[in-house]
Amino acid sequence: MRIERQTLLELLQTILRELGEDLGKETLLQTDERTPLFGSRSDLDSMNLVNIITEIEERLSDDYDINITLASSSAMSRTRSPFLRVGSCVDYILELIEKQNNE
Repeated sequence: MRIERQTLLELLQTILRELGEDLGKETLLQTDERTPLFGSRSDLDSMNLVNIITEIEERLSDDYDINITLASSSAMSRTRSPFLRVGSCVDYILELIEKQNNE
């Protein structure tokens, strides 16, 4: 199945907004492609990131019938983490979906 980049971006922003509301983190209420997900500039800890990854996988599966695994050895072995920023995460998801569609 195909999904538009903007749709993925909005999905991730919705997940971050919901988490921001739950955690009381104002910075997650208004996000863009440059918003850090991981690292020293992020307001998220490693467990928050794991929860976001899991939520993305679940919503892609439930809402779009797209079944991918985001946290894999190939993701973790990259020189630059795909989870550093919202935009890089969206690009990584699109890459995985494209790879799956070509198999």
